[in-house]
Amino acid sequence: MLSRTANGLFWMSRYVERAGNVARLLDAGRRMDLLPNTEEGRASEWESIVIASGCQETFPGDIKQATMEEVARHLIFDETNPSSIHCCLQAARENARAMRIAVTREVWDVLNSAWADMRRKNPSAVTGGRLAEFLDWVKTQGFLFHGAAEASMLRDEGWNFIGLGKAVERADATARLLDVKYHVLLPSAQDVGGGLDHMQWVQLLRAANSLRAFRWTYRESVTPQAVVHFLVLNASSPRSLITCYAEIVANLADIGGETDAQHMVRAHAQAVHGQLMRLTVEQIIAAGLHEWLTDMIVETNRMAGELADAYGFNGPVATPSQEQVQ
Repeated sequence: MLSRTANGLFWMSRYVERAGNVARLLDAGRRMDLLPNTEEGRASEWESIVIASGCQETFPGDIKQATMEEVARHLIFDETNPSSIHCCLQAARENARAMRIAVTREVWDVLNSAWADMRRKNPSAVTGGRLAEFLDWVKTQGFLFHGAAEASMLRDEGWNFIGLGKAVERADATARLLDVKYHVLLPSAQDVGGGLDHMQWVQLLRAANSLRAFRWTYRESVTPQAVVHFLVLNASSPRSLITCYAEIVANLADIGGETDAQHMVRAHAQAVHGQLMRLTVEQIIAAGLHEWLTDMIVETNRMAGELADAYGFNGPVATPSQEQVQ
């Protein structure tokens, strides 16, 4: 497969996944904002969303004073933010258009329709309690895209690069979503492990569309250790880090390649997957959850850079300004 085609399919998939993951971050902030808290706690929740999204540099203003309306506007509609939902859906559609011969009509129709609908939306569409409805719409577009790809794409290298884009972006996003909990400041130390702490973990699982699956799997009350296990080490969880890295390893094995760079990126993915298989929740928490998640985010983005080097990616096809957010 030509590097340009692989590049376009990889980034098409990453941008669709990123749009849904930005929606999940916003949903986490929205849900936590509804919980009883101090004013300082409320401000920190929206600051944490900006930090977890990696958009501190593009956010206009002081993130410590960020409000729901300001954060939502920046992460949904801001055309100067390459990770806004608006820019992600546009870039996904443009990458698909550039690779039109490599995607099916069903995949193209989903992305073209999503972008057409997004262009008709404006900030007033997500005010007055309508943010939740909009975020559900964004996540639905991701489900439609993956369903169309699953049902209509050949299981060839193009399919593998789409799978790689989804898995790389999802691994990064799951770590960022979990890290939101670290940044949310509780009113006082005694609240850690208390009712508010419990509700925040529940709302984080809801934002990840994982609460029902979590309860079915563990059949116990929500605890930090169980949530971390489910979203990091549980291979049956579709959004867990170990599942994402298993998919990365499998797709790279199917793609193959004999250059030194291609061998290196496969070895890197296998090493990270092997580390995850040997880890325990206790080891992660002992190392410091925030510190461990930060290392995973850095590791995942480093591997994405190795992928680009190994397979001749030059960045997103859509526009040179829409670069990967580190």
